[in-house]
Amino acid sequence: MKKGLNRSVITDEIYALLKEQIINHDIPSGEKINIDQLARDLEVSNIPIREALTRLMAEELVYTVPFKGMYVAQISLQELDEMFEIRKELESLAIRKAVSQIPEARLVHLDQEMRKWSTGQPVNDNEKMNVIAEMNQSLHGLILDYCDNQSLKGLINMYIDRIQRYSSLFQKGMEQQLLQDEWDEHMLVVRGLVTRDAAMAEEALLNHLQNSHLRTRSFIQ
Repeated sequence: MKKGLNRSVITDEIYALLKEQIINHDIPSGEKINIDQLARDLEVSNIPIREALTRLMAEELVYTVPFKGMYVAQISLQELDEMFEIRKELESLAIRKAVSQIPEARLVHLDQEMRKWSTGQPVNDNEKMNVIAEMNQSLHGLILDYCDNQSLKGLINMYIDRIQRYSSLFQKGMEQQLLQDEWDEHMLVVRGLVTRDAAMAEEALLNHLQNSHLRTRSFIQ
């Protein structure tokens, strides 16, 4: 175990590392997780690794096969469809709760950030992926921060993480038009929030999530 850090800190670090690797497909779908090799690579005991994997199993990113070990969860169209179906219902509730609660200053800042991103010209995959990640965090993160329901926020974040594992498959080699589509859809939600029009904001959000679902699905088929 790393000197000077307790086991809970080590477990958090390993959990974050493995989760990122699974979401980005550095550890491929369906691959068996070699706990002993991970322990050697990370210079820790098996215990914090198993604790981290237990957390990932609760998020359905890994699963266990009796007498064989732990594996990275497979990806499937059925799972993708189910996750978006649930996310749309949950995030609709979140935006209805949040639209009147978000401070004006936060909305002004969000609008300014969106306009800044509209003038940028990302030239490679990493820059484009970073812009989308920043837009998502600024908008969806803001909605969740003011939905006044921590359980709801936690559930939606879990589905966002799981869906990101699918989205990362098509974000490499991203066309500029896709980035523009994402911006346009986000901006419609922002306008609904800025005007405090709950119906407009919810409709725009659902349209965005539906389009995201179809875009992601087209790269999995």
